[in-house]
Amino acid sequence: MADLKFDIDIDAISEQFEEIKKKVKQEVLDGVGTLATMTHAKVLELSRDELKSLSSEYSENVVFDNPQEGIWVVTLKSPAMWIEDGRKSGFMEELLSGKSSKVSKDGKRYAVIPFKHNKNPDQQSEKSKQLTQQIKGALKQHGINWGKIEYGADGSPRIGRLHSFNLDSARLKSQHKGPVTHGISVYQTKQSDGSVKRDVMTFRIIHEDHKSEGLWMHPGKTGAKLLDKAFEWALDTWEKDILPNILKDYQ
Repeated sequence: MADLKFDIDIDAISEQFEEIKKKVKQEVLDGVGTLATMTHAKVLELSRDELKSLSSEYSENVVFDNPQEGIWVVTLKSPAMWIEDGRKSGFMEELLSGKSSKVSKDGKRYAVIPFKHNKNPDQQSEKSKQLTQQIKGALKQHGINWGKIEYGADGSPRIGRLHSFNLDSARLKSQHKGPVTHGISVYQTKQSDGSVKRDVMTFRIIHEDHKSEGLWMHPGKTGAKLLDKAFEWALDTWEKDILPNILKDYQ
């Protein structure tokens, strides 16, 4: 877990203005709050612009908090720290310590990993886009609509797993156990607001024995360092924009 902290000495700034100290202090405090909100938005903007297929995973782990007056914290939770800091190439050990991780009867660890195929194109890698196009074509051949919600005879949305089939493909190779296009399923789930979400999914199992088999190997990735970029942006925005606008009426 990493926190993005931006320390501003409000008292030191406001002490320069004895008679109007309280007013200046409040304006600076408001300015810091505005900067914190803008910095949070900047982190999310950077994730959308720079991470593409990893944008959702990163942004879902960004937390913005105001624990007490004058303190705002942008936190990146541990599941996305590998995107921020980068990772070496090799076996994806971290998947075996996630929420879906379990221990089999023989005492070995495994996890079921979901893959969503109907993400927006700008959130997919080139390989994922190729796979999506193949699955789209297969659904069409089966007479299944890609994104349209399906309804039952009574007019209500169908809920649960609606369709499941295997697609044989020689074009896309899998680094997982079994063909990458097997076990394609279409789900509809009811959301808390009453809406219905439609997902096209496959699920793969990672097992600790896969390491010796050369499966689930990550090619390695350079750290995105979005928190560092957001910090530099915040510092520049504070010094060149927000603080001068606050102080100009008191000089």
